[in-house]
Amino acid sequence: MRLGDPRVLLVDDEPRLRAQLGAVLVDYGVVILGEAGTGREGVELACRLQPDVVLMDLRMPELDGIAATQQLSELLPSTAVVMLSAYEDPALMSEARDAGAYAYLIKGCSVSQLIEVIQNAAADRAGPPPTGATPSGRLPAEHPHG
Repeated sequence: MRLGDPRVLLVDDEPRLRAQLGAVLVDYGVVILGEAGTGREGVELACRLQPDVVLMDLRMPELDGIAATQQLSELLPSTAVVMLSAYEDPALMSEARDAGAYAYLIKGCSVSQLIEVIQNAAADRAGPPPTGATPSGRLPAEHPHG
């Protein structure tokens, strides 16, 4: 681990996806602090591990990604939450933004887009996302304090 490498928590109910995503991210210098399979586990683990960024699935058991993001925005305002969703739905993007998500990405986006958003989120955790931090055609979610 190098100083400045983004520290990330993966929260998704699909273990295979978490494993694949983690393996790819590590190749790009991202440090995976842990994994959770539900929104509730994700919030608890984030509070313990204090990651720079949480990659949060939208649809999960126990506590969905929107509700978990809302909790993390209140409990860990300096941790950026990046929503990863299979749904390209403006209403869901708006809900994620309102909950405090840093960005909303569609699963299957390019690795370079994902890495860029993670790096920008980690570097700019206490402020608004930089312009263009999300893939073209996606609206960056405004920071709750921005």
